[in-house]
Amino acid sequence: MIVTLPSEPGVTRRIELHLTLPTTFGGRERTVLRLLRPHLYEIYLDAQRRLGIPHLSDRQIQIVQLVARGKTNAEIARELFISVATVRKHMEHIFDQLGVRDRASAAARVLPHLSVIDPH
Repeated sequence: MIVTLPSEPGVTRRIELHLTLPTTFGGRERTVLRLLRPHLYEIYLDAQRRLGIPHLSDRQIQIVQLVARGKTNAEIARELFISVATVRKHMEHIFDQLGVRDRASAAARVLPHLSVIDPH
């Protein structure tokens, strides 16, 4: 049985449960899991908070990676084909989301988690 959890578009979060006995899940088990679903999601969110995994968009992650390579806003804008003002706005949102004040802190906060955030 699969219990899906809320997630952003394009991402699937689920918990899979398997029985080892030659039987199937019944209505009672489905009802229990339906009731547990919001609590399971809260446990998932709490685990993410404790692990410190930042919640950034793909574009924000790209920008932080370029910042970590020492790129300026102008260089990032040229590389991603966006305006410098757009890069600046992304950086403001990144700072707010991560609770940091500068580029180095943003990179230091995100880079250790990149394999979890973006497995590519």
